[in-house]
Amino acid sequence: MRGWWKRIQSGAVDTTPPLRLDELALDRHDWTYVVDVAVVGFGGAGVAAALEARAQGARVAAVERFSGGGSTAISGGIVYAGGGTSVQADAGVEDSSENMFNYLIQETGDAVCEDTLRQFCEDSAGNLEWLRELGVPFEASLCPFKTSYPSNEYYYYYSGNESFPPYSDKARPAPRGHRAHGRGVSGAALFEPLRRAALAGGVSILSQHRARGLITNADGAVLGVQLSRMPAGSLAAWLHRQLYALLIFCRYLTIYLAPVMWLLRWALESLEAAHAETASLRAHRGVIISTGGFFFNQDMLRQYAPEHLPGIPLGTIADDGSGILLGQSVGASTGMMHNVSQWRFINPPESYVRGILIDSEGNRICNEMLYGAQLSEQIMRRAGGQAWLLIDASLADQTLREIGPNRAMWFQSAAALMFLFMARRKASTLLQLAAKLHMPVENLQRTVNDYNALSEKGAEDPFGKPAEHRAVLQQGPWYALDCRVDGAVRNPSITLGGLRVDEKTGQVLADKGGVIKGLYAAGRSAVGIASHSYVSGLSIAGCIFSGRRAGHHAGGQQKQA
Repeated sequence: MRGWWKRIQSGAVDTTPPLRLDELALDRHDWTYVVDVAVVGFGGAGVAAALEARAQGARVAAVERFSGGGSTAISGGIVYAGGGTSVQADAGVEDSSENMFNYLIQETGDAVCEDTLRQFCEDSAGNLEWLRELGVPFEASLCPFKTSYPSNEYYYYYSGNESFPPYSDKARPAPRGHRAHGRGVSGAALFEPLRRAALAGGVSILSQHRARGLITNADGAVLGVQLSRMPAGSLAAWLHRQLYALLIFCRYLTIYLAPVMWLLRWALESLEAAHAETASLRAHRGVIISTGGFFFNQDMLRQYAPEHLPGIPLGTIADDGSGILLGQSVGASTGMMHNVSQWRFINPPESYVRGILIDSEGNRICNEMLYGAQLSEQIMRRAGGQAWLLIDASLADQTLREIGPNRAMWFQSAAALMFLFMARRKASTLLQLAAKLHMPVENLQRTVNDYNALSEKGAEDPFGKPAEHRAVLQQGPWYALDCRVDGAVRNPSITLGGLRVDEKTGQVLADKGGVIKGLYAAGRSAVGIASHSYVSGLSIAGCIFSGRRAGHHAGGQQKQA
């Protein structure tokens, strides 16, 4: 029993070794489907790739294990865009691609070369207009306060760290979080118009088809995909659709009740194992892998980034590393596989931001207003994953007044309440609190005194937090909210690494050098703009950029022999 459950939780993926066909076998092979370009995974990157390849005149089929949309469709629907978008113009915001570059180069590190980042910034406004032309709704309702995700009143906001040093020292702050217009999380409002555009444009969507392996010729060029598919019109296929719909419907429940998610996943995989048929797809011009990341594959996570195992997986169960494994099966090179973004959001409420984030020794860590991904990175880097948010009674009382519907989404309010009532240490004095946290009281007292002195004087904060977002903490009882990586409230997490690609074409690079002919990767299956660090909207923006790049190049290729 224990072994069965361990297997379910591992998230292990079974891939088929590549099928190699010589010239004679290729001529005789009975192909189920024949197209020019095959897109494996139909989420944000996949739909962008399919649309762009179709625009090049290619016949395109999208291989989709479930119903399509992937992580994009259930995301917040944020596109990080700048350089003078139409939304920025409507909001009266000045920006340039150079200014955008000067900010992002601080966030993206060495994920891509400078020329690629510049191209991303120069293309940014155009890519947003491309989305708008395809029917994705955006509006210039600028959020007047800093938040991790705006309420339904606002659809344009500062989604990163643009306003704070050291970022603001090198780039003029400009809001670049463009949220697709839709109530709640807006991922569906972003993806659905793109899906409709793909169907209207002639893209064939092979739903309930799973890529099991690649097909190559004797020289190692990728010619197609080995598939398993649920039998069309069967009871098993119907049940497969319903189970996945249930999984998506219950996604917020499964985030915090992981056994429910793992059981539904096991049920889906059992159906596939028992009933799926084999099929094959010939792609004359190329195969584009866009299946997402691998946080749902605990075995891969244990191999590449074990320190992040306590995190909560974001996305869908299809973020299982299958696309990366397919690439590796034909000799693909990978990069930045150890990079994981965990999001420790403490804003909203504003009361939490005004507190002090401390390590296990009682020392302040960073600017508490940083975006959640960067905040978590600071906790990992400066505090070894062990951190507490210190607030006093006054700030605790304010919390309940600051999580209403006009300031916060329900999931933000829920997280704030979980911190305050389920993940706290409470004490009448700092001495008592330090004892409960097993930290030196002299360090804790010094940190509070230094912070209060800054707040009282309105002096410049060495961490860059503005004076209006600081408070004088002096009223007991005192609260320490558990921000540890393995604490009571776990961090939502995504993987950032993937297959290495040629940054001009999206072709997958081989371990032995050069490119793997006929194979492309995009989105979170590939190393890209968001592979070093993360700000809200950068993943989807990277999906659109890399998906269009791969689709354009593959769609424009000559038919392979």
